[in-house]
Amino acid sequence: MSETQSRRSDYDRTSADRNRDETLAGRGRPTVSVIIPTFNEADNIEVLLDQLRIRLDADRYGDDYEIIVVDDDSPDETWRLAGTIAEQDGRVSVVRRASDRGLASAVLTGLSVASGSVLVVMDADLQHDPAVVPRLVAPVLDGGSDICVASRTSGGGSFGRFARSRKLISFTGNSVAQLLLGTQCTDPMSGFFAVSRTYYETVAPIINPRGFKILLEFLARGKRPQVAEVGYRFGERLGGETKLNRSVVLNYLAALITLSAGRILPATFVIYLAVGLVGLGVRAVVEQVGLMILDPSSAAMAVVLAVESGLIVNYLLHNRITFEPFRHRGVHTLRGLVSFHVVSLHGLLVHAGVMAMLAPSGPEPSADLVATTFSGPFILAGALATIGNYHINAGTTWQT
Repeated sequence: MSETQSRRSDYDRTSADRNRDETLAGRGRPTVSVIIPTFNEADNIEVLLDQLRIRLDADRYGDDYEIIVVDDDSPDETWRLAGTIAEQDGRVSVVRRASDRGLASAVLTGLSVASGSVLVVMDADLQHDPAVVPRLVAPVLDGGSDICVASRTSGGGSFGRFARSRKLISFTGNSVAQLLLGTQCTDPMSGFFAVSRTYYETVAPIINPRGFKILLEFLARGKRPQVAEVGYRFGERLGGETKLNRSVVLNYLAALITLSAGRILPATFVIYLAVGLVGLGVRAVVEQVGLMILDPSSAAMAVVLAVESGLIVNYLLHNRITFEPFRHRGVHTLRGLVSFHVVSLHGLLVHAGVMAMLAPSGPEPSADLVATTFSGPFILAGALATIGNYHINAGTTWQT
């Protein structure tokens, strides 16, 4: 075991955990468990924990709650700051994850160790107001709702000082989620909600730990839950950096498609297919332009340029979007491109081999390009090649 691993293991067995165990043993299960996933939130975590404890203490909960911080081994040592508070207050505990990453899986980790009857999930960036927590808990605690969502779009809710572009993204995301998932929740993109232990335990076995928005998982998995909403004003981030970027938006859309179609297609594979279609479009355009401007005798060159253009565009988009957490930088970008070309050659060979077996005589002389493209053998060959390329690229080119 390395020195770093040893220190980490020692920290995981600090008095903070013993304090929590002793507190739970003394008073039994708490009514409310608040799960806070964190990554590089050192600027906010102490303020949030102070505000949250003051609010819960004031709202008749007293010792009847616990707060669980689940940190993904933050380089800014968010876990250490939270751990200092946990050592002084047995109602606070810290789970420091050294071998896993991701918002959804962090939330599920917190839920799995929580003891409360009502489980609350909120962010650590102070954009989720601690004063809303008691209002979230009430509809679930009285048994009328499985889930209560803190909504920016329901009565009394507000996006605060969101830029217009962010408001448009949220509005579009909410609308698409309502359409694809058939949910009546007005703010399914919210990361601030409460769920009953009973409903959580019902759907936990089928929730995707790599899902994008964990609330979407609770809304779409299993039976349709009874959902209540309370309006709240979305606050401003006081420290740290927002995690919203292009890959997050695309992963959200892919997750919606995955959820609406059951669990047939992984979200990353949906993005992979979408990027592949973009590459095909680029190839078609370049090929047509090349055929128009080049001499007829150079038609083969136009095809080669088109194929190469499509491959390069596909690789760059996959590198920045599909496999963004594992993307290549610097000289490794060129190495990844070479690997991507080799894998694409594999796909070409698979496609050609399947076509040779299923249609050994080739297309009928009268068949046009469209008829050939949408023929059964062509589609099957393309599907097998694409699936193979996806898994090989994920495992070798980007080593996910």
